[in-house]
Amino acid sequence: MRYPSGGLIVGARFASAAFLCLCVLCASTWSHAAAVLNSRPASRDVAASVDLSNASRSVSNTSRADDGGGATGADDDDAQLELDSDAKPPRLGDTNPFRFSPRNVGGVQYLERASGLHSAGGADLNIQVEARTLGSLLRRIANDELLVTSMQEIYDNLLYGRVYPDQEEKIYELSSLVRLKFYTYMDALERNKLAVEDLYRAHRLSAITAARPCCMPGGSGRGGLAYDEAFGTKVDRATTCDVVPPIDDTFNPGRRLTDVFRRRLEDFPTIKWQYFMSVDGIHNEYPAHDADGSAWRGCNGVLDTRHRDVYLATLQPRGKYVVIVIDHGMGLSAAQMTTAKAVGRSILASLSHRDKVGLVGLSYKTSFPRNDDCLSSRLAYATHETKLHFTRFIAALEKEKKGATNHSLGFRRAFAMLTNTVAEEERRGVVVDEVLVIYVSRGLLSSIADAKVVMETIASANDRLRNRAVINTYALIDETKVIINEKSFLQDIADQNFDKYEIAQQTTRPRRHGNMVPVSSPLNLSFTVGKFYTVLNSTLSSSPHFSLPYLDSVGTGLVVSISQTCIVDSQVIGAVGIDVHLADIVEDITYYNEVQTSYAFMVDAHGYTIMHPSFTRPLHTAKQPMHTDILHVENKPGFKKIRARLLHEDTGKAVLALTSHDDNTTSAQELPIYEYQYQRHHRYKAVYMWRRVPGTPYTVCIVAMDTKNQKQILKDVTTHPAIVYHRLDIDVHPRDQLCMHLKQLATVEASTVFLAAGAFQHPFVYVSQPETKLRIQGYTTYLNDDTKLIANPGLKPDVRNSVAALSRVGAEWRRRFRTSALSKYVVRRYVATPSGAFVMFPGTVTSKTYDPTKRPWYTRALEYPGHVTLTAPYLDVGGAGYVVTVSHTIFEGKAAAMHNTADRVVTVMGIDFTVGYFHKMLLDVVPICGEPHIRCFVFDDRGYIIAHLNLIEPGRGGPQEQLHVTHKEPLVANDILSHDHFVRKKLCNSFSDRTIQRFYQFNTSLAGMLTNLVHGEHCSRYQIAALPGTNAFVGVVNQTCSVMTAFCPCSMLDRLCLNCHRMEQTECECPCECPLDMDLCSGELLDTGDRNPSCPHYDEHPERARVDHAALLLLPQCQPHDCALLPTQGDCVGVVDCEWCAFDIDGRTPLEKGFCDTQRVCFGGVLASPSPYGDEIAVAAARSADILTVESTPVGPVAGGIMGCFLVLALVVYCIRHHVQRSAHQYVSTINDTAVRMSQLDNEPDGDDGDLPTGGGGGGGEPAAAAGHTNVIVLASFENPASVSPYRINTTYRRPLGADSDHGYSTMTPHEDSEHCGPHADPLMIGRGGVAGTGTARALASPTASDVYSMTSRSDVSAPAARGCGATSDVYKLPAPVSIARSRPRPGSAHQQQQQPPGTTILDSGTHPLADILVHAVDTH
Repeated sequence: MRYPSGGLIVGARFASAAFLCLCVLCASTWSHAAAVLNSRPASRDVAASVDLSNASRSVSNTSRADDGGGATGADDDDAQLELDSDAKPPRLGDTNPFRFSPRNVGGVQYLERASGLHSAGGADLNIQVEARTLGSLLRRIANDELLVTSMQEIYDNLLYGRVYPDQEEKIYELSSLVRLKFYTYMDALERNKLAVEDLYRAHRLSAITAARPCCMPGGSGRGGLAYDEAFGTKVDRATTCDVVPPIDDTFNPGRRLTDVFRRRLEDFPTIKWQYFMSVDGIHNEYPAHDADGSAWRGCNGVLDTRHRDVYLATLQPRGKYVVIVIDHGMGLSAAQMTTAKAVGRSILASLSHRDKVGLVGLSYKTSFPRNDDCLSSRLAYATHETKLHFTRFIAALEKEKKGATNHSLGFRRAFAMLTNTVAEEERRGVVVDEVLVIYVSRGLLSSIADAKVVMETIASANDRLRNRAVINTYALIDETKVIINEKSFLQDIADQNFDKYEIAQQTTRPRRHGNMVPVSSPLNLSFTVGKFYTVLNSTLSSSPHFSLPYLDSVGTGLVVSISQTCIVDSQVIGAVGIDVHLADIVEDITYYNEVQTSYAFMVDAHGYTIMHPSFTRPLHTAKQPMHTDILHVENKPGFKKIRARLLHEDTGKAVLALTSHDDNTTSAQELPIYEYQYQRHHRYKAVYMWRRVPGTPYTVCIVAMDTKNQKQILKDVTTHPAIVYHRLDIDVHPRDQLCMHLKQLATVEASTVFLAAGAFQHPFVYVSQPETKLRIQGYTTYLNDDTKLIANPGLKPDVRNSVAALSRVGAEWRRRFRTSALSKYVVRRYVATPSGAFVMFPGTVTSKTYDPTKRPWYTRALEYPGHVTLTAPYLDVGGAGYVVTVSHTIFEGKAAAMHNTADRVVTVMGIDFTVGYFHKMLLDVVPICGEPHIRCFVFDDRGYIIAHLNLIEPGRGGPQEQLHVTHKEPLVANDILSHDHFVRKKLCNSFSDRTIQRFYQFNTSLAGMLTNLVHGEHCSRYQIAALPGTNAFVGVVNQTCSVMTAFCPCSMLDRLCLNCHRMEQTECECPCECPLDMDLCSGELLDTGDRNPSCPHYDEHPERARVDHAALLLLPQCQPHDCALLPTQGDCVGVVDCEWCAFDIDGRTPLEKGFCDTQRVCFGGVLASPSPYGDEIAVAAARSADILTVESTPVGPVAGGIMGCFLVLALVVYCIRHHVQRSAHQYVSTINDTAVRMSQLDNEPDGDDGDLPTGGGGGGGEPAAAAGHTNVIVLASFENPASVSPYRINTTYRRPLGADSDHGYSTMTPHEDSEHCGPHADPLMIGRGGVAGTGTARALASPTASDVYSMTSRSDVSAPAARGCGATSDVYKLPAPVSIARSRPRPGSAHQQQQQPPGTTILDSGTHPLADILVHAVDTH
């Protein structure tokens, strides 16, 4: 700050006067202060203990009945659930700014740490007690805030009817529904085909050549381009667009087809793209779209590879066998090299999954996309995966700098690959009539004689193939280079002109001539290279061609192309096709939920999986999935035989008897939830029933995991109160009842009903068509009709009763919203059924693509029925920042209301809290979490962090998703991995993206407390306990040094594991992934050791609903939290939409005074920090300037007075301390230490520390000075001491402003790259290096052997290596628990010679001067 000079002068004079007056006062009180200090006993403890465990045990005793998941609590307990935040303003630099006043939490009063509650006995802290308290508190939240018990009571009192599903009848129904869709599509395709053929006949009489280029600015056409939700891009439904080759007077029916295509779209609105491709290269597509932005590469009149593979597969339905040889020898120019790559890519794009392809890179040597037995010796199916590998190989080809191109070697390798493949096909009974070699080269020879050698190689190899090989050559032309014999040489190869070189062939079968095509540019390849197939025998077919699903390169989602050949008078004129949404084709398979323990999937005739529950829904697929055989997805013993039957039998049924092993490690992370529910039984059956879809290559299959052939359905549920549909922007709803819930249009007058796509009989129609006011009125009228006279508007039969049951909880949610003390931390409450019915409060507009059953809060709750389930933090789509969901299952109703986890789940409830709330809860229940060197955290059963100081601490970049315990607590992670009964590293195969996922599974049935027995790190102790009745754990760590040797290696660039060649259970690493290599020739795993369970589907990320901005104007917030009125950080953190602003715009400079404001102002605690929603307020800097600007007139005198008082106070303290230092042999603290010290966490010395002195100089064996404040100063600047490492980091990497982690990944070297133990690294090495220890250390209760899972650390550091590691005081200590297998001290050790009782402090013989200085600095502060 700057002040006027006059103010400074007045302040200085005032300070001087105050200083002189107080000096006199100091002198008069000198003797009195000395007398008081000298009168204290020398053996007095430096600090007293705080009794936490007694209060915690009382919580456990009063709430133990709730741990198993029962209902507790009443509506009047709001005050007990509130986590108070009446905190004092935090000092800048405080490790923990939260200081809570007395408050009942879960029925027990927790006191502010500064209140001075002491226990003379120094009772021990056991994290199990606090875990029970947290578990009880979460149970009360589920019962009293989410109203789990109320909802269960509702379902128990409803009427049910019993039905008996017939699975065989259901499989027939699914097959018929899919057949009906394809019948509709093929009818539309046939009409388009006839229209094209009629236009061609008219073209013979009068040329039809007018074109409307796709590359015309503005999309060309009437009406212009406009975004169309059905297509996922900008289109013009008024016209087609054309891509025309450089050929005059060619047949172009584009304009004439516009009306045909438009009528077809009106008749069949679920069709996406319609197109015609002629043999001359014309490509007409409807509707016209934004060619510049998507499908076309340069828009210079050149057709992109779009639909080329479909076109070729239609005209050549039989599989082709193609080897591409690309010359990249030293004779090529840079332009020729570029053209060669473009030719290779164009040919690859033209092949379909029915074809087989090989690729050879040729110079003086040969190279292959992968040096395995497959790609170096045989052809692979031209699937998307194969094309991806080959395309990457082509892109990596570089011009060789030495050696001429060895043409003979290239042909030898190409023919060898063809010979091996043909022999393999003939063994399988497949007839191969012809194969194709495509040779892309300049054709440069070292000498004229080399030409004959090449031709002899070709003649000999083709003899072995009985002249079935056809060769196409592409001559790479560079106009800057002179052409001599190159073109003629390549023409001879294409013609196989052996007579010219006087080469005789043994076979009598005639040779097949190929084409030689000169190519001088990578442009226009679609019209030249694209015709390479014309040399092959044509096998005309009028049958439609069905492509594999692929990602639409113009619009969104997955599509399937259906195409047919157009033939006029036995002359092929082209192919016509339509693209249809895969989501429409498989909607009945995707949303099949007849019984929770059954599912459906669909495969094609080759065994490729078209749809499976483990796949992402087609409309949500953003990347091209790898086509996978059903054998890998249905990874069950014995399924291979069922697969063979499924592909060859039109209909069938088979049973698999399966066995599971209940080892407490089975997880739904490895198994789909429908299968996991029956994995709990040791023996169960999987019944497969399938039926082929007539007229298509597809087969539909149902798998039933339940032997019970019955289920209950709700009957005659009346609607009360009236249902409000979520489309508040369209529905008739009073505007004065509307408000903005953060970033969503909402109402707090009622809960709203949302119906996901699965609730409709035709899910795709619901998703693809806009909701109108008329349709919404139809939904609400039907749902509110108790007379059952209103016609069903297209919902599934059980949806109305489900909605009526769910809506009964809405009124109570509304009351809790208005009266609950936790409302300021609650974002929303909701409940969902498997059928897709979804009720939410506050009622908000929801995107119709949202599916609650695909969200983590839903699927995780199904994994733990009857438990309180927590999700890891995730970004709320509604604008609340990062939230944590507490969810719980509701069981099928029973009259006696006696439920168990085997009951059928009918509903899942959820409530969203801010991340900050869980940190406040943790601090209230476990007050020691606020102490220096103490880190407390909560994590779920997969190890993902739910609560941690770094998630809410300002300047840390804010909470982040998928933060794992290995990211934030690597020391703990390294230690607990040796407890294989507690945590296991597991694998699953994600076939859609070809990765092996490595993840952790923690045992939620942990009954005792987990802790380290021997110091893996000399200055780290931890305790971990499960939260009863939940899927979460709580941990506390005492960390007192900044230099650690244990790390969890992770990649900081991506999720790739640093060592994919091995996975050891005891080696720590972050959750990561490795490539899953497949044998592209056979479709099997390349490494049989990679045979792991198939991963379940990925969680879908929801999107915010699109609402007309006019409906949002001038609407108030539903739950206004005036963040600016919250004076302290304790008040601010956790409140919805509030952030504590602590740092300036640069993310490093602390504000002079923090303040509370909305997330838009300072997301993550940094002014104007980028918000994940992109709505940060750029002018927040002005707010910063306002806060830092102070009126200058009164500041000078006040500041001067404060400075004077500070100087006087410093002088007084110095005098007193100096007097004490001179008059005493040891230092005695004058501060009444009310903080619980880490001695409660049992950091007494190990057996290796027995050589420490047992007494202090002049102390007579009494406890000596506390000098361990060193690390209080050193560690204040560290987020996590374990993050300090010597690891080499990518120098190009830069973290985001204010962020402390790149989502938990950091490049780390192996564990052997350890660091030397620095000074003051071990709180247990009391007195080492002349640094004194604390007095009367208090220890956590050492749990009994039955309560403790202990381990021996893998980082065993000997005593000599630990010497020099300093001590620390004023910290808590974790216990050295009783191990089941006790550790023995080494013979002759001091520990064996003289045992010290727990909690005894061993003192050094003298006081180190440095200790005095550091202690003075801290205590003075």
